[in-house]
Amino acid sequence: MESKESIQARLNVLSKALISEENSVQYYEGLLGKTPENTEGDLGTRRMYEDLRDEEKKHVATIRSLIGYWKVQLRQLEGS
Repeated sequence: MESKESIQARLNVLSKALISEENSVQYYEGLLGKTPENTEGDLGTRRMYEDLRDEEKKHVATIRSLIGYWKVQLRQLEGS
C-alpha cells in the first residue's frame, strides 16, 4: 500500500526523469540541426538521431502518463 510520502517520492523521481528525457529530446534535435544531408553517411546519421529522438519522445509520454496516474492516486489518498 502506498502512503502520501511514498507517492510524493515517486512523483519527485518522475519529475527528474521527465527533465532528463526532455533534455535528451533536445539533444538529438540539436544534433539533427548540425548534421548535414550531403552524403549517404550523413543521411544514415540523421535517421539514427531521428530514431533516438523519437524513442526519447516515447519515454517523455510514458513518464507524463505515470505522473498523471500518481497525482490521481495522491489526490484519492488525500481525500480519504
